[in-house]
Amino acid sequence: MSLAEFDADVVIDARDCIMGRVASEVAQRALDGKRVAIINAEDAVITGNEEDTMETYRTRAGLGSDSGPYYPKRPDRIFKRAVRGMVPYKKPRGREAFENVRVYVGNPFDEDGEVLDGTSLDRLSNIKFVSLGDVSEQLGANVTW
Repeated sequence: MSLAEFDADVVIDARDCIMGRVASEVAQRALDGKRVAIINAEDAVITGNEEDTMETYRTRAGLGSDSGPYYPKRPDRIFKRAVRGMVPYKKPRGREAFENVRVYVGNPFDEDGEVLDGTSLDRLSNIKFVSLGDVSEQLGANVTW
């Protein structure tokens, strides 16, 4: 798939980047009216103690009933849910911005994406983290990536 087929203004590579920092940048660009594609979502990381992080996501997934609230298990859906939390998705402006965000497992595009400044894990090399793919596996997602 080429960039022109999706008609994205920006392709962002989330590999070895902190999920929350990337999600906030993506939300800002989407609210500015740009179409944003995020690639390699399974390689994004969540900082913090692994046990605490896993417990948080298990709690989120375990809440609700068959009718909801539903929390996703796949890494691309979890990432998009993080972006959703940063836009006013219940209002027309936020709904339109959220529709302009696409998240992919792997890289379906011909070219590589850009890495946003300040989001890379390199600057925080001595911290603890867990990858989004590992979180998804623990939640019971079918590993297809």
